[in-house]
Amino acid sequence: MTERSLLRATPDGGFKGTLDRALAWACVALMGLSVVNVLWQVVTRFVLGNPSGFTDELARFLLIWLGMIGAAYAVGQRMHLAIDLLPRVLDGRPKARAALGVFLQGAILAFALGVMVYGGGNLVRLTTLLAQRSAALGVSLGAVYSVLPIAGAVIALYAGLGIAGHVRVLTGSRPPGADVIEGSGQDELTVANDPRI
Repeated sequence: MTERSLLRATPDGGFKGTLDRALAWACVALMGLSVVNVLWQVVTRFVLGNPSGFTDELARFLLIWLGMIGAAYAVGQRMHLAIDLLPRVLDGRPKARAALGVFLQGAILAFALGVMVYGGGNLVRLTTLLAQRSAALGVSLGAVYSVLPIAGAVIALYAGLGIAGHVRVLTGSRPPGADVIEGSGQDELTVANDPRI
């Protein structure tokens, strides 16, 4: 099994590799901002004796964004939580595995589009129409919640790419040995060298 840097994500210079790196660096930036924000909160509370009024709210908003962008990144890297019982049972049957992969990626696509993009978009629209603002920072809650449809769209894109890869295995335009093991956290290069497939 080959090791890879999380910030390099996929070895290709194509669209997926660029998106992987952008999401990874966005997570790094959000985490860095969170650390600086919480550090400032500790300094103002315990050193200066005058707690900052915005740091608690900003920490919550950064956590929301980090969680959603991190979830999208994890789906793209196939590091998300998954039960891999069925894919393991189908070892040695690449077409059946690819068909299962189409179904599973289709379920992820439906959830991302229905719940995150559509439902999250409605939440953003509603909070924007009602002109809801956060108490301490005064930012629009629509802007805060906009990460839901953004992350949903990225997850849907990754699911679409996954479906396309499985369909290529089903149609024979991609060798079965290059199939991705669902939920294993392994990338295509690692799986292509996996003797079980």
